[in-house]
Parts: sequence; structure tokens; C-alpha cells
Amino acid sequence: MDLTYRVMNYSPDLDRAVIDDAFKRAFKVWSDVTPLTFTQIYSGEADIMIMFGSGEHGDGYPFDGKDGLLAHAFPPGRGIQGDAHFDDDELWTLGTGIVVKTRHGNANGANCHFPFIFEGRSYSRCITEGRADGLPWCATTASYDRDKKYGFCPSELLFTNGGNSDGSPCVFPFIFEGTSYDACTTDGRSDGYRWCATTANFDQDKKYGFCPNRDTAVIGGNSQGDPCVFPFTFLGQSYSTCTSQGRQDGKLWCATTSNYDTDKKWGFCPDRGYSIFLVAAHEFGHSLGLDHSSVREALMYPMYSYVQDFQLDPDDVRGIQYLYGRGSGPKPTAPAPVPTKEPEPIPTEAGSTSTTEEEELTPEPTAKPIPVDPSRDACVEKNFDAITEINGELHFFKDGKYWTLSSFWKSGIQGAFSITDTWPGLPAVIDAAFQDVLTKRVFFFAGRQFWVFSGKSMLGPRGIEKLGIGKEAGRISGALQRGRGKVLLFSGESYWRLDVKVQRVDKGYPRATDDVFTGVPLDARNVFLYQDKYHFCQGSFYWRMTPRYQVDRVGYVKYDILQCPQH
Repeated sequence: MDLTYRVMNYSPDLDRAVIDDAFKRAFKVWSDVTPLTFTQIYSGEADIMIMFGSGEHGDGYPFDGKDGLLAHAFPPGRGIQGDAHFDDDELWTLGTGIVVKTRHGNANGANCHFPFIFEGRSYSRCITEGRADGLPWCATTASYDRDKKYGFCPSELLFTNGGNSDGSPCVFPFIFEGTSYDACTTDGRSDGYRWCATTANFDQDKKYGFCPNRDTAVIGGNSQGDPCVFPFTFLGQSYSTCTSQGRQDGKLWCATTSNYDTDKKWGFCPDRGYSIFLVAAHEFGHSLGLDHSSVREALMYPMYSYVQDFQLDPDDVRGIQYLYGRGSGPKPTAPAPVPTKEPEPIPTEAGSTSTTEEEELTPEPTAKPIPVDPSRDACVEKNFDAITEINGELHFFKDGKYWTLSSFWKSGIQGAFSITDTWPGLPAVIDAAFQDVLTKRVFFFAGRQFWVFSGKSMLGPRGIEKLGIGKEAGRISGALQRGRGKVLLFSGESYWRLDVKVQRVDKGYPRATDDVFTGVPLDARNVFLYQDKYHFCQGSFYWRMTPRYQVDRVGYVKYDILQCPQH
């Protein structure tokens, strides 16, 4: 079996070639012991889409900044399933500190060798000594004096990443919004990435690129990722390396000018970072369907630890061969069964949360409803009050009645059924509904009230303000389930993310629908999830959006979804 993967973007911490090589080796970990093969593609939809992102990065499962959650991946399946995401707030290395891949010079792109000797002095960083053009460089062996092997370190004076300038170097100074800049900046961006113009006037030419991270780029502080400057002066003393002087927490820092006492510019020194190879191999295990292991030495153990001479543990081999068969590894044995659960992204470092609920519902079996008006045809309705999927069937609500359409069986439209016969106590007009994928409870919304059903047991009505939704919301027009107990609720031009377990919307909401769901009607009457895609309805039409937020179809609700005959 050949699986494809695509790298959507890259971390600025490492050269692209280093990242590509790390991912290739990470996939080889699994292909060496199974019949699987992996092929990188550069356009289109791959089985495993790989991306770097910070904070809320589009899948509903935000990263938490530096350290903590390093990455997450989704089990195999359609759409976003199988994809792997890496937290771009981490420092990505090969696990032993900054990796600096050189360009040009005479070392054929070899990595810097730290420390190295130049003119009898030892250096543990890229330097500009010995050059009049200010370009940072390093030796690629332990002694430049002996071997004369060198290359240039990443620098905005040599090239930029991304942007729209095809890798052209920065031009300093440059003009942005009327201000002159002599260095890379984060101004004008909300993601914190350093950038520069590649012509003298961005306001006029709009040409830019992202600045590559230098080997000594600082983290935090007030220098926007500028490199350390050695030696630097602090409280009258000279420092040639990072220091913890002046700090009670013991963290290493440096100045980014030659004199901290006068300029007050500083940042934290980068640490050893996290091995992109080891984390990727772990995440790709999840992409292939593996859960976490309880064996501490296993790759699939949930806590990160650096291993210099990595070898796949027998527990990992047994698990992957149970799923895909034997490659060149040992004969597989079946692992202990694990509970089946709804697909959700699996983090590299898992935390735990404890939640409580105000009331408990006792589930009751729900018998198949009996149509109360079989002659009432859903195909004659101009629109519907609400549309949602419950127990694998699409439900269409209208004026106290509803119809069902199976997602799995070609049984056609069933109904009309009575809303109050199935869910006693609900009003005739329903604005929105969704079913929690974990508990199978059904939430209904009408006006500014909501009800929760388990079978025919009901909680409610309650006001939506109990969920943390303010008066800016009129009616809830739809819901999109996102897994892990999260649901997006839509109203007008905004949406909220609801934590179903605690029945409260998350902090940072509402957000503008158009910021993420670009290209769909902002005044959609119905919003629902169907066949792993998002549907936004307005009038007789629907807009279908992929999990990657691309509208891939506009059609008729009646003819395309209900399969009504066209007259």
C-alpha cells in the first residue's frame, strides 16, 4: 500500500531540506516494518497533510504555545483524518540544539560544526569575523584553520522564505506604512513572524519575504527574534556566551546589541529544542491508526524524550504490524484491545481535564418513530427550520414535523414525523440541533433557549446565556461538530465554540464567520455537518465546504441532498 504525504508549510527553525529529510526518515520508521510505502507529493490532496501552525490553526484544537503540547495527528480517514500538525511555537531541531544548514561556501550545504576554530579562537555560533560584507558564516568541521571548509549561515541578507519574492534577500532600509526599517520586523502581522521588504519601498512595490531564523535568534524578550551579539556588556561586565546573571529563574539570555546597559535589547537563548524526526515519527504513528503505548521505551509513549540512537520498540512493531501486516520486522502479535472511540487528534503530550455537569441524563432506548403524515412531502417545502444529522440520518425540521434521510441506506426520504412525539416538550419551530458524538445526546435550539435530550429524557429549556452566549446572538442557525467534545454554534455573522462537556463556550469567542469560513453566505439559515463536509444553506441553495475551508460545491438542497425529482 502506497500512501502520499504533502508538507503544506515549513517551520523557520530548520532548513526545508532538513525538515523534508526528517519527515522522510520518520515515515521510513514505519515502512521498514510493514508493507507500507510513502510518497511525497507537492500539490493536491494527500493521504497525510502536514502543517506547522500556532495557537488556533484552523482545526478547532489550538496549540498552547511553547512546550506542553508539541503536535497532534488525526487517525486515518477522509478529510482532515490522517493529517499531522506541529506547533510552530516550539523550537524545532534534531534534538541536540540548533541545526544550521549552510548555503554557498565550499562545503556543499553541510551543517555548521559547533564549536569550530577560526584564527585560533573557538566559536559556538555563526560569526561575521573575517568578512567585510557582514554575512554570517561558520566552519563545517571542527577547525577552519586546518580544513578551510565553510558555508554561509541563514541570513536575511542572503535569502528570505515564503512571501512573494522568490527567495530574494531583504533590502535595508525599506519603507512600510511610511516608516523606515533597518531590520526585519513583526509589525503589521498578528502571527509574530519576522519579515522584510525585498525592495526599498513595500508601500509601493508590495514585495516581501519572511526572514530566516539565525542560529542565535533569541526567543521572547524585546528584540523580535534578532540574534545574540557576543560579546555584550551587562552591568559593566563583558559576556561571550549566554548568561543567567540578573535573573532569578536561571534562564539563559543574551543581549542583541553589544551593550545591554545602553540599549536594553535582549532575548532568551534558544534551547536544545525538540527533535522534529522523533515527534514526526510518533505523530505519523497516530496518522496510521496507532494509539498511545503504556511502554515507556516505545515511540508511541505519550511523553517526549530525546533518544540519540533511535530504534523502534517491539511494542510499536507489534501494534503497526497488527494493523498492516509484516514487513521486514518480527512476526506480529495482536495487542490488547482498546475501547473504540470517536476519531480525535492525539497530542504528543497528553493532558487531562476534569469536568462536571449540573445534571445527569439517564439514556432511554428510542423506538423508530411512526410517520404521522406520510402524505406530507418534504420535496414541496421551500426551506427548512433546521437540518442536522442524528444517529446517522439527516433530519429536516419544519413546523412541528421532520423527515429523515439515511446516510447509509438508500431508503429515500422517510416521514413526516411529529417532533413532539419523538422529543416531548420541544416547540414546533426548531432553529438548530446537533448530536454530541460521544454521549449521543441531542441539543436543540429555538430562539434564545436550548434543550438537551437523551432518548426522551429532557433537560431544559435553558437560556443560551447559560452557555456563555451573549445578547448579540439572536437565534442559533446551525452547528458543526468538531470532535473532542467541541461544537461550533453559528448566529448571524459570528460563531462560538462550545465545550459540550462543561456546556460553556470557550474563551476568545465569538469570532467572525468570514474569518474562517470564507465564501459562504453570512446569513445562512441552516449550518450542519454532513458526510464530513460543512453545509451552509440560504433559501433553496447550499454551499458545501471541505474541512480545509474551501467551497467545493454550490447546489440545491432539494435535488442534491434530498434527491427530490426535478420537474
